[in-house]
Amino acid sequence: MALTTTYRTDPDHGDRGGDRGPQPRTDQHLFEPERLDESLQVFTVGPDDGLWDEAEHFVYSVFRTSGFCKESSRQWVEETEPWREGSTLHVVTENDGRVMGVCRTILGDYDALPVSQFRPQIPIRPGVLCEIGSLAVRPSQRGLGVANELHRVAFQSGISSGAGGFCFLIDSWMFEFFATHYGLPVRQLAPARHFMGGEVVPTAMWMPEMLEQIAVIRPRVYQWSMEGFSPQLWAEMDLPIVLD
Repeated sequence: MALTTTYRTDPDHGDRGGDRGPQPRTDQHLFEPERLDESLQVFTVGPDDGLWDEAEHFVYSVFRTSGFCKESSRQWVEETEPWREGSTLHVVTENDGRVMGVCRTILGDYDALPVSQFRPQIPIRPGVLCEIGSLAVRPSQRGLGVANELHRVAFQSGISSGAGGFCFLIDSWMFEFFATHYGLPVRQLAPARHFMGGEVVPTAMWMPEMLEQIAVIRPRVYQWSMEGFSPQLWAEMDLPIVLD
């Protein structure tokens, strides 16, 4: 049986699972992410789901408005087509089904993912990785609740699938935001360059470093991220435990 590492939310408490991993910081240590409004719902869908087309059209409309993709007669982001098969969409809707936000997860080794369009200059974790992309949120959704929830369910999807890490193609400001605000151990894979309408940083985080770091320096972010996991999954994945 695996020995689960235990941490506490108290940054001054001496027991940190044998001091494995990064030491907690007091700045933003107990930061809590903005949660999804209770009036909204979250779905995870595949290509055969009735919500799929609407979600794809939504991503296209947001990307076209921002100049992130080319025009498409079917109103899908055609740049994603090589990876659409095998994609999963995570969708936030209102009660009437109106889409408010979408993100996409894709599982595969590095060369099978969109991020492989950037040749890495640091070692890549072998095996299955989870790429998170196509993040689109309705402009009327002020705050970070929808985006936070989409990232949360995407992380949970990758973790429960046994992925050895996560990849993103993100703006440079988001790279810094993930590191300083959420305490994520993001790593730049290659130099930033212009890609799909903006300057993009190819980014990765490896497991279990990601979970161990968040559990120590952003324990409430970690607790929020893991909400809903079954006790069986906690045991099978040997997830760190944070005590209040």
